[in-house]
Amino acid sequence: MKQLFSYEGWYYRVFAFLADLIILSFLFMLPVMTIIFAGPAVIALYQTIGQLLDEKDLPVWHRYRQAFVRNLKRGFQLTGIATGYVVGVAAIIYSLMMVTPYFGVLSVILVSLAGLFLVVFIILYSLFQQSVKETMKETAYAVLSSTANAIILLVIPIVLFVLCSKINLFLFICLGISGSAYVQMMFFNKVLAKEPLYDKHSR
Repeated sequence: MKQLFSYEGWYYRVFAFLADLIILSFLFMLPVMTIIFAGPAVIALYQTIGQLLDEKDLPVWHRYRQAFVRNLKRGFQLTGIATGYVVGVAAIIYSLMMVTPYFGVLSVILVSLAGLFLVVFIILYSLFQQSVKETMKETAYAVLSSTANAIILLVIPIVLFVLCSKINLFLFICLGISGSAYVQMMFFNKVLAKEPLYDKHSR
């Protein structure tokens, strides 16, 4: 019984891990609600999750705050890029639908490709200290050369959202947000990060 509740026991490790995910989810949600701080919040989330994967046991509040403050400027750039990107894609799709409704299938394809590109771009931009231009090139390469893997990165948060929503939407807010980022990072480290394109980079 003592081993079960000990520091090294599975009970402590599981609930400590879940507590870390819950803390990260709320640390992420607070700045995201302001919209303008969404970029720094996303970068801090992925960087903290990456450290959690490596170290397993770390002060997530302290690490998240450090990553958030350190990436304020870069985060604001991400907010602007993502906002402009979404508005641009929406404008293109709206223009196509205004021409003829038969472009509906094309619009779905464009939305899917845009989603793949945006998700991979955000992850790469969050993890590696590269310029926007370099990140866009590597994102294009990753999406075109490893489309199946990019699809998985996009689908992970969608699947977790659907599963959590069937139980309770608040469950997704507590665990689904950081949980999906955790699974994405696990997949990225095991699959995409092993490709030659990313071997030269370090977080």
